[in-house]
Amino acid sequence: DETIGLFYVSLVAVVFLVTVFHAVFGSRSAFFNIVFANVITIYLCFFTFFVESIFMGVPWTYIATGFLMPLLAFMAGSIRRRQEIREIIQSQKYIKEAEFLRSFLWLLPIALIGVFAFVLHQSRMNAPEPHLAGAFLAEMGMIAIIVFFASRDFTLMMVDTGVLFGDFFASNARLIKPAFAFFTFYSLNIIVFAAIYRIIEHLSSVHHFLIRGVARDLTFVESMYFSMVTVSTLGYGDIVPVTNAIRFLVGVQSFFGMMLFLFGVHAFLGYNATRPDAARLAAEKDEDKSEEKNTPEEGGQK
Repeated sequence: DETIGLFYVSLVAVVFLVTVFHAVFGSRSAFFNIVFANVITIYLCFFTFFVESIFMGVPWTYIATGFLMPLLAFMAGSIRRRQEIREIIQSQKYIKEAEFLRSFLWLLPIALIGVFAFVLHQSRMNAPEPHLAGAFLAEMGMIAIIVFFASRDFTLMMVDTGVLFGDFFASNARLIKPAFAFFTFYSLNIIVFAAIYRIIEHLSSVHHFLIRGVARDLTFVESMYFSMVTVSTLGYGDIVPVTNAIRFLVGVQSFFGMMLFLFGVHAFLGYNATRPDAARLAAEKDEDKSEEKNTPEEGGQK
């Protein structure tokens, strides 16, 4: 982004397109808008790679124009087939697997254009800047044309993905409680050990850490960062323990972190497996109580 300056353009494009698309077509699921914004972001990642690989000499205005062309083409194609797309969005139903796979076929010609661009421009690295800019806009124009005619299939793919997300979160809503418990214990591990590292470093007469190769006191923010990296066993190497006491504590924290992760996964699986049975037993118990209330006892009493 620092090289081609697309951050603000992409941010405005995502907000504008999602807002306009929702206003024109509506949506019964917020997940559709999330999928739409995420797809634009994925497109930005590929586009950035595309530009940084073979179009670095193109002026920024051309880059921004090329980025917006397929997005505006999709919007134009959607408005062109708005009645059909509105029905697809409002249906919020799964489509058949074969039709879902066909909704990705429009990506094939776009991929061929990308391969053609790499082969063509890698062999002409020293091409004049005007020729390079013209070729860039021409290739993005071809992609925009494909997206314009594939707007229905693109929407079909997003709707099906949005429905899948909605079903996933609805079916796993009961996991919120164990997830929050795991998050609490995990955070407690990070915070407690970060405080221990900071206190030892503050009270000791020697430095226990090397921060980017320099021995100095560890700040609380750095101790939190080091604790988070330790419990996740990432080990970036920018903060290194150099005394045996701290190395021992790091080993203890790593062990606790791994055990917490294993017990957390076990709790998730166990909660997911036993929760439906518990709900069924509770329902049967309530049903038995209701039957007892409605059954006449001996002697005419209830």
